[in-house]
Amino acid sequence: MAKFIKFNIVDSSTPANQKVHLLDIDNIGDISYGSQKVSIVLKAPAGAFGDAAATAGLSARVVELEVSTSKSSLSAAPTITNGSASPDQAIVKAMTANPGGVAATAQLGKDEAGTPLQMYWHSWAVVTTDDI
Repeated sequence: MAKFIKFNIVDSSTPANQKVHLLDIDNIGDISYGSQKVSIVLKAPAGAFGDAAATAGLSARVVELEVSTSKSSLSAAPTITNGSASPDQAIVKAMTANPGGVAATAQLGKDEAGTPLQMYWHSWAVVTTDDI
């Protein structure tokens, strides 16, 4: 199993945002997808709020990744009708992959539109949230 998950952010409208981000698998507490955004709740440091902020009922650090079917526009929302095609599943697959190295890439597939379109990680943000 890999130690890190690699996310290749593609946003041709903002070239400075196009880069690779790494996330330590041991810091992932929960993953969810909704409204064109994948949210990864990070575990709290040992002794801070318990094992995971999501179970402590307090603020948490969350990585938010926006997903698009366009390299240049976030307004191109993917069509997801089946949970197996959901973008959060790309992270689960990367977490359970055996790449033979220290990093596995969370590679998005195609959405479930009538004519399937490739999905892209469009943005990366680390935020603090109180609503978990």
